[in-house]
Amino acid sequence: MSFRLKTILGIALIELTVMAILIGINQFALGGSASTQLYERAEATARVFANAVSDAVIATDLATLDATVATAMETEDITYLRVRSPSGFVLSEAGDADALAMPFVRDPDFETATNDHHIDIDTQIVVQGTSYGTIEMAISTLKVENEIAHALRLNLLVAVLGMSLVAIFGYGLGTVLTRQLHLLQKGARAISDGDLDHHIDVRGRDELAETAVCFNDMAQTLSRGQKILKDQRNRLLEKKARVSDIVTCMTEISENSGTPEVPDTDRDDEIGDMARATVVFRDAMQKVEQARLEQQRLISAFDQVAEQVVIFGLDGKALFLNGAFREFNQPILQNLTCGFTHEEFLREGCDQGQFGVIEDKEAWLEAYAEAARDGAQEIHHAPDRILLTVETDVDGIGKVVSAKDVTDLRQSERQLVQASKMATLGEMATGIAHELNQPLGVIRMAASNCVKRIDRDKADFGQLKAKFERIGEQTERAARIIDQMRVFGRKAEGSNDPIDLTASLTNVAQLARTQLHTLDITLKIDLPDEQAFAMGEKILFEQVLLNLISNARDAIEEAGIEQGIISLKADYNQKDGHVITLSDNGSGIPEHVLDKLFEPFFTTKEPGKGTGLGLSISFGTIQDMGGCISATNTETGAQFQIFLPDAEVETALAS
Repeated sequence: MSFRLKTILGIALIELTVMAILIGINQFALGGSASTQLYERAEATARVFANAVSDAVIATDLATLDATVATAMETEDITYLRVRSPSGFVLSEAGDADALAMPFVRDPDFETATNDHHIDIDTQIVVQGTSYGTIEMAISTLKVENEIAHALRLNLLVAVLGMSLVAIFGYGLGTVLTRQLHLLQKGARAISDGDLDHHIDVRGRDELAETAVCFNDMAQTLSRGQKILKDQRNRLLEKKARVSDIVTCMTEISENSGTPEVPDTDRDDEIGDMARATVVFRDAMQKVEQARLEQQRLISAFDQVAEQVVIFGLDGKALFLNGAFREFNQPILQNLTCGFTHEEFLREGCDQGQFGVIEDKEAWLEAYAEAARDGAQEIHHAPDRILLTVETDVDGIGKVVSAKDVTDLRQSERQLVQASKMATLGEMATGIAHELNQPLGVIRMAASNCVKRIDRDKADFGQLKAKFERIGEQTERAARIIDQMRVFGRKAEGSNDPIDLTASLTNVAQLARTQLHTLDITLKIDLPDEQAFAMGEKILFEQVLLNLISNARDAIEEAGIEQGIISLKADYNQKDGHVITLSDNGSGIPEHVLDKLFEPFFTTKEPGKGTGLGLSISFGTIQDMGGCISATNTETGAQFQIFLPDAEVETALAS
């Protein structure tokens, strides 16, 4: 895309945005004001007519009533008018026959009235607090609708004219800005073809003109440099023979075969420089000790790094410990001798309880070694620190082990997850309140019946027992709902325990189904009969599932689906492990954002409705469980799949 086109498109985009905002504000203000005034006018007209016919209705003077209705229908905006008695009998009516034939439904607002292009409104005929009938009437909305449409057409016409002017001015501006650029491009091609004497015609005094001046200076410099290089090449060819003798001397010095005398050190040209450099090289060999001291200073600087670092040699023994490592692990190092191995360090730490309570030390060491081969891993260090350790093999040196304190980072992550859970609980509050009201209503009615029977001395022991049993059942039902919320609201503890996938999926479905039901969204769940386990933290795993269900709910609401469906399905012991699939019939995910979906702070929701962290946290949680999560689009909506490795049943049950 050319610079000129970019300029035109940029200006046009700005103009389009401004015009769209102005048109939107204008249409909103005009439509809102006109529709409100018309609706208020309809209500006022109905009240005035009710007052006008009240005497005729009370006296059942149908002739006067018909005349009054006919007179009111002379107003062109009134579509129809009907007067009903308190029993619903039509006393008088006039107006559009088709409208009168339709069942009367009061329009709550202007937007609803636009469906049939008139406002259906009614009011009671009340005299001294007594209702003598009802006025039903309709006011046409076509005039207001036509005015709004006409205003929209005018706004669009102004926008088109404005965009046309912007395109013309943008083209002219782009032409002026790119004229000097074309000259620079032509000059660059000439230089690349070897024409170093090419000169660019400088026009103007702006930044592009200054660039053209610099380009000409560069071309002149390159031309002079090319001539100098040619001269130097000729001189070097002449001196090649002398260089051969000096190279022979350098070879003898590098092979430590002697300390030859270097010729031509008194020359003032390049040969003399090379000869003197050879002498410097010879003297440098005598300064190895000085280099060793420089190396020691480098190690001293490395010792100041805040991250813990220890280097083990090729024989497995410790060669270097920086200050941070020595200070943090002082209790362990006190019981170790110099030259300890990595395994000795870990064993001593286990014996002192520095890595938490470890029941099987050998199994812990084996698991640590396996995890170290796969990459970075976290170690819980007493009393409450978390270290991220990395082991790196370095050729010719050995193994470098580094450890970074990530306690504060993990605490922040847990706080973020807890905040997300609390937000989810808040979103589900309405549904849960509705679910709790059902058993509470049953309890209230049963208790009230018992009290009434006791007051009337008609209490029957069997009936009272049945009522109290029902109260107990409903109390247990409410307790289960509250217990689910209490368990879900607990803070994550950073544990890694076996998770019963079926139980977790069932709990999440029960927790989410109530809220979804209030939104006319059906949650379908399809789980195998057998059990399956995965390693992780149950609270965090269930939070991932609730996040996905919440996103599916938002997608369905945004798409305006009347019968929303969310499907939660599990397939255990597949080729890729345990597969959990969550799909919906919402609007799907835009193809251009699929690759960014799990990035932190990326969201497709409107500002204020999403932080962009839910899917990022879910991705990290599933990854910590050794699995992965993916998102795709299906024919009906979006689909998320979670793949989790299997935790052996014996290990899971034993834990």
